[in-house]
Amino acid sequence: MSDADSAPGHDLAFALQVTGFEPATEPPAPDSPLGRVLAIAEEHGYEALTDEHFDAAARGEL
Repeated sequence: MSDADSAPGHDLAFALQVTGFEPATEPPAPDSPLGRVLAIAEEHGYEALTDEHFDAAARGEL
């Protein structure tokens, strides 16, 4: 991710602000879809993640 003081970092911060989001400063909750995907990545490596993992997490099946 870009440094917040760089031009791309400012662009990202602006885009997030305009759309009502803000960058996360804490890791996701372990029981959240992203938290479950990251747990799989930590255990098996990021290379092991597939689209199916993300789809299953979004459906609440992980």
